[in-house]
Amino acid sequence: MNETESNTKCSLCVYSSLIFLTNVILALYYKHYFYAFLFLCLTITSVVHHTYNTSYTSIIDKIFVYSIIFYGGYIFYNKFNNCNTFKSALIITTFLLVVFLYAYGYITDDYSFHPSNSVSQMYHSLLHIISSIGHHFIISF
Repeated sequence: MNETESNTKCSLCVYSSLIFLTNVILALYYKHYFYAFLFLCLTITSVVHHTYNTSYTSIIDKIFVYSIIFYGGYIFYNKFNNCNTFKSALIITTFLLVVFLYAYGYITDDYSFHPSNSVSQMYHSLLHIISSIGHHFIISF
Protein backbone atom coordinates (compact mmCIF):
# COMPACT_ATOMS: atom_id res chain seq x y z
CA MET A 1 0.00 0.00 0.00
CA ASN A 2 1.50 3.34 -0.96
CA GLU A 3 1.51 6.51 1.17
CA THR A 4 -1.48 8.04 -0.63
CA GLU A 5 -3.65 4.96 -0.09
CA SER A 6 -2.66 4.65 3.58
CA ASN A 7 -3.86 8.20 4.23
CA THR A 8 -7.21 7.69 2.52
CA LYS A 9 -10.01 8.40 4.94
CA CYS A 10 -12.47 5.62 5.60
CA SER A 11 -15.87 7.23 6.15
CA LEU A 12 -17.78 3.93 6.17
CA CYS A 13 -15.37 2.62 8.79
CA VAL A 14 -15.95 5.71 10.93
CA TYR A 15 -19.67 4.95 11.02
CA SER A 16 -19.21 1.21 11.54
CA SER A 17 -16.88 1.95 14.47
CA LEU A 18 -19.88 3.34 16.30
CA ILE A 19 -21.28 -0.20 16.60
CA PHE A 20 -18.79 -0.68 19.45
CA LEU A 21 -20.99 1.64 21.53
CA THR A 22 -23.50 -1.23 21.69
CA ASN A 23 -20.76 -3.28 23.35
CA VAL A 24 -20.20 -0.46 25.85
CA ILE A 25 -23.90 -0.40 26.72
CA LEU A 26 -24.19 -4.19 27.02
CA ALA A 27 -21.01 -4.42 29.11
CA LEU A 28 -22.35 -1.73 31.46
CA TYR A 29 -25.66 -3.60 31.71
CA TYR A 30 -23.84 -6.80 32.72
CA LYS A 31 -21.52 -4.83 35.06
CA HIS A 32 -18.39 -5.62 33.05
CA TYR A 33 -17.01 -2.14 33.69
CA PHE A 34 -13.48 -2.75 32.45
CA TYR A 35 -14.82 -4.30 29.23
CA ALA A 36 -17.08 -1.25 28.81
CA PHE A 37 -14.09 1.04 29.32
CA LEU A 38 -12.03 -0.84 26.73
CA PHE A 39 -14.87 -0.69 24.19
CA LEU A 40 -15.39 3.02 24.82
CA CYS A 41 -11.68 3.61 24.21
CA LEU A 42 -11.82 1.41 21.11
CA THR A 43 -14.78 3.37 19.76
CA ILE A 44 -12.91 6.64 20.22
CA THR A 45 -9.60 5.40 18.81
CA SER A 46 -11.33 3.68 15.89
CA VAL A 47 -13.28 6.79 14.93
CA VAL A 48 -10.16 8.94 15.22
CA HIS A 49 -8.02 6.45 13.29
CA HIS A 50 -10.53 6.03 10.46
CA THR A 51 -10.93 9.81 10.28
CA TYR A 52 -7.25 10.79 10.18
CA ASN A 53 -5.54 7.47 9.29
CA THR A 54 -1.97 8.12 10.42
CA SER A 55 0.61 5.65 11.68
CA TYR A 56 0.16 7.07 15.21
CA THR A 57 -3.61 6.65 15.21
CA SER A 58 -3.14 3.14 13.83
CA ILE A 59 -0.83 2.15 16.70
CA ILE A 60 -3.13 3.60 19.36
CA ASP A 61 -6.15 1.90 17.77
CA LYS A 62 -4.33 -1.44 17.62
CA ILE A 63 -3.48 -1.19 21.32
CA PHE A 64 -7.20 -1.19 22.14
CA VAL A 65 -8.03 -3.79 19.49
CA TYR A 66 -5.53 -6.21 21.03
CA SER A 67 -6.60 -5.28 24.56
CA ILE A 68 -10.16 -6.27 23.73
CA ILE A 69 -9.07 -9.45 21.95
CA PHE A 70 -7.02 -10.55 24.96
CA TYR A 71 -9.54 -9.45 27.58
CA GLY A 72 -12.44 -11.05 25.68
CA GLY A 73 -10.39 -14.21 25.27
CA TYR A 74 -9.60 -14.18 28.98
CA ILE A 75 -13.28 -13.90 29.90
CA PHE A 76 -14.26 -16.57 27.38
CA TYR A 77 -11.55 -18.95 28.62
CA ASN A 78 -12.54 -18.49 32.27
CA LYS A 79 -16.25 -18.97 31.60
CA PHE A 80 -16.03 -21.55 28.81
CA ASN A 81 -17.36 -24.41 30.95
CA ASN A 82 -20.42 -22.34 31.95
CA CYS A 83 -21.31 -21.56 28.34
CA ASN A 84 -23.52 -23.74 26.18
CA THR A 85 -21.96 -25.39 23.15
CA PHE A 86 -23.90 -23.34 20.60
CA LYS A 87 -22.86 -20.03 22.15
CA SER A 88 -19.24 -21.17 22.37
CA ALA A 89 -19.34 -22.22 18.72
CA LEU A 90 -20.70 -18.79 17.73
CA ILE A 91 -17.94 -17.00 19.65
CA ILE A 92 -15.22 -19.17 18.13
CA THR A 93 -16.74 -18.81 14.64
CA THR A 94 -16.85 -15.01 14.82
CA PHE A 95 -13.26 -14.94 16.06
CA LEU A 96 -11.99 -17.24 13.31
CA LEU A 97 -13.95 -15.32 10.66
CA VAL A 98 -12.36 -12.03 11.74
CA VAL A 99 -8.90 -13.62 11.81
CA PHE A 100 -9.45 -15.11 8.36
CA LEU A 101 -10.74 -11.88 6.81
CA TYR A 102 -7.95 -9.81 8.34
CA ALA A 103 -4.93 -12.15 8.14
CA TYR A 104 -5.75 -13.82 4.84
CA GLY A 105 -6.76 -10.45 3.43
CA TYR A 106 -3.42 -8.99 4.50
CA ILE A 107 -1.48 -11.85 2.89
CA THR A 108 -3.45 -11.71 -0.39
CA ASP A 109 -4.17 -7.95 -0.59
CA ASP A 110 -7.87 -8.68 -0.39
CA TYR A 111 -10.82 -7.94 1.91
CA SER A 112 -9.77 -5.09 4.26
CA PHE A 113 -6.58 -4.71 2.21
CA HIS A 114 -8.21 -4.76 -1.22
CA PRO A 115 -6.72 -2.18 -3.63
CA SER A 116 -10.17 -0.64 -4.14
CA ASN A 117 -10.89 1.77 -1.28
CA SER A 118 -14.64 1.10 -1.39
CA VAL A 119 -14.15 -2.68 -1.22
CA SER A 120 -11.61 -2.47 1.60
CA GLN A 121 -13.91 -0.13 3.56
CA MET A 122 -16.82 -2.53 3.16
CA TYR A 123 -14.82 -5.52 4.43
CA HIS A 124 -13.23 -3.59 7.28
CA SER A 125 -16.69 -2.39 8.34
CA LEU A 126 -17.82 -6.01 8.21
CA LEU A 127 -14.94 -6.86 10.57
CA HIS A 128 -16.24 -4.23 13.00
CA ILE A 129 -19.72 -5.77 12.90
CA ILE A 130 -18.60 -9.41 13.21
CA SER A 131 -16.21 -8.68 16.07
CA SER A 132 -18.86 -6.64 17.87
CA ILE A 133 -21.32 -9.55 17.63
CA GLY A 134 -18.73 -12.02 18.92
CA HIS A 135 -17.99 -9.82 21.92
CA HIS A 136 -21.71 -9.40 22.56
CA PHE A 137 -21.86 -13.16 23.09
CA ILE A 138 -18.84 -13.05 25.42
CA ILE A 139 -20.27 -10.16 27.43
CA SER A 140 -23.63 -11.84 27.86
CA PHE A 141 -22.20 -15.09 29.35
